[in-house]
Order: sequence, then C-alpha cells, then structure tokens
Amino acid sequence: MNYEIVQLDEFTSKKATIYSVLLEGEEQPLLYQFIETYYDDYKNEIEDIANTLEIIGHKRGAQENLFKLHEGKLGDGVVALFDEPERNLRLYAIRNGNSVLIIGGGGVKPKNIKAWQEDIILKAEAEKIIKISKEITQRIKDREIWYSEDGMELLGNLTFFNDDQE
Repeated sequence: MNYEIVQLDEFTSKKATIYSVLLEGEEQPLLYQFIETYYDDYKNEIEDIANTLEIIGHKRGAQENLFKLHEGKLGDGVVALFDEPERNLRLYAIRNGNSVLIIGGGGVKPKNIKAWQEDIILKAEAEKIIKISKEITQRIKDREIWYSEDGMELLGNLTFFNDDQE
C-alpha cells in the first residue's frame, strides 16, 4: 500500500492539524472518499462528522472525549470518532495528543455487532489505519518524521512506498 499523509486545510487551524491518507492512484484522501460514499444515505451524520472535525481544528483540539479510544493495538493511537448509540457510521483515525489527527476511512457499523472485527468493511478500514499508524510510528523512531516545534504538525517524509502491494 503506497500512500501520502496530506493536511486538510479546511479543518486545520490553531487548535489541531488534521490530516488524511491519500492512497496512490486515488484523487481524494480517505476522509473525502468516506464522505462521498455515505453522504446520500447518512447526510446528517456526515454533516455532524464534518462539524466535529471543524470543532477539533478550530476550537477544542482532539480531546479524548470526542473519540472511542483503543480501537487498534495498545499505544498506537487508533481511535474512532465517538459513536453515539443512534449513529450508524464509524470513522477511524490516529490521534496524537490533542493537536494532530490523521483521518482514515470507515463504514457503517451495524447495531447487531459489538466490534469492528465482525464486519468486513470496518475490519478492512480499521486494519488499514492500524498499519498506517505502525508505519508512522516507525518513521518517528527512525527520525524520518518529527513534530514541529509547537507540536502542531508532522514534518519530514510523509510519503510511504511499500514493496508489498496489498
């Protein structure tokens, strides 16, 4: 999987920098693909997600209470935007403190399942963002990616080329 981490200027402001994942060969980052896929059937939920991202970037930062934490592996920062009982959509992200958020994809979470592992689409989207988190973490350890002095941005090599074409 080849991809680039791209900043989403319309959501980024003084409280948080919001990124998404642009897969090689795609025209839109995962967040916009998610919006396009589910907008017609879940317009109100998509608008709520966009409003939440706007609040994160402009007013509150990526505060823990806006997310369902620990959606991935221990310590990888993978979260889902908070899932209210009446909501149908689940959107996965990587949360690095209150100031950096990397949005992946998501899908519809049927009410009859408890975990993302039980749904083929959610499983694929969650596993994709877990893999991306692992690769970003490795680049931070290798000092190929670092945080800006104020901790608000990811800097360095944000383009990933992998030999394995999953």
